Amino acid sequence: MKFKKNILLAAMLPAGLVLAQNSVAYNVVPAGQPVVTGEPSRVGAPWNHRSTFNIPGTQTDIAFGGYIKLDALYDFDYDQWLVTDPFSVANENNKTTGRTTFTAAESRLNFRTQTHTEHGTIKTYVEGHFIPDESFNLRHAYGEYGGFLAGKTWSNFMQMVGSPRTLKLGNPLGYTFERQPQVRYTLRGDDGFFAVALEDSDTPLVSDAGVPASSESRLPDLTVRYQYGHSFGISGVVRELATNEYLANTDDSTLGYGVAARGALPLGSRLVLKGNTMVGTGLGNYLNVIPEGAEAMRTPDAIILGDKLESVDFQSYGLSLEYRWEDGWSSAIGSSYVTQDLPENVAGLQEFADSIQFSYANLIWDINEQLAVGVEYQYTNLERLDGESIDANRIQASALFHF
Repeated sequence: MKFKKNILLAAMLPAGLVLAQNSVAYNVVPAGQPVVTGEPSRVGAPWNHRSTFNIPGTQTDIAFGGYIKLDALYDFDYDQWLVTDPFSVANENNKTTGRTTFTAAESRLNFRTQTHTEHGTIKTYVEGHFIPDESFNLRHAYGEYGGFLAGKTWSNFMQMVGSPRTLKLGNPLGYTFERQPQVRYTLRGDDGFFAVALEDSDTPLVSDAGVPASSESRLPDLTVRYQYGHSFGISGVVRELATNEYLANTDDSTLGYGVAARGALPLGSRLVLKGNTMVGTGLGNYLNVIPEGAEAMRTPDAIILGDKLESVDFQSYGLSLEYRWEDGWSSAIGSSYVTQDLPENVAGLQEFADSIQFSYANLIWDINEQLAVGVEYQYTNLERLDGESIDANRIQASALFHF
């Protein structure tokens, strides 16, 4: 598999070099707006620029982009992996007396097309990064036509407004953060949009022995989302959580559901207050647990207790303040809190997290549109189900080169 991925990357490199020879600074086109065919331009916000080129003789524009990111990490008490994983401190095997790690695994590559037709624009997008094993792994792969989307991308249950800026990959703990295969339809208005989707029902389960169990849901997750401008969004999900006797010696199902909301409130011209909440049952799959696939041992959707499947109640809250200084400098400080209602009398779950608080403070300098550097302090306090309280501290310094 790695051999095939290397061949693909090698084949793409010469094309990218040819395009780069003709690359100059172009006018910025707002994200989501069509690019004039045949005219190179830049698409998206300043931190997500990519040069766009027309394929001669066609109505298709293509764009390569991505970034290179180096993270320098120092863990004082617990190794929290390449990408900060606060749940890892529940495991005594991750203890350390001090550890430095350098990684570029978060670096990513993406490829976009826009094809103009008589009936509208067809868009495609593919992106990958090198997490968790430093080989190229898929993040996004989807197509859009009008309001219709199909493929793998951010869950419709996830809000894009009110996302704090952190050096840690993803949002702070407690925010919805999930990419799933799905079909979605979006209806846009003057002030916002409404979207509905059917999504892959990835259901992390755990047995009463505290080990992952297999799931087999018969129905996709149903998600809905409304976003008003760039200031507020609310979403909901309804899902079936299920397993059967062929997978886990238990044949049962239960209901999962929840709501999530985020907002951003400007407090003057430089300061922004951002907030998040997520409440429901069977929502562990939608939490920003990294590494992907580890949810069952951190935030299971449900637990197999005897011959019954019981969903896990879940709540999370988060607040942050962001301030923009002069000359490209910005700071952010925030804290989030997650609690899950696990059964207290099950021996196999005693080392699982009962509640967890994650806090951070950072200073970031956007040197120009293509380069940013910063440093961030991260603090975790985890309360295990057995009553043990664990504190962990990490310093992260990062350099980010966009292309």
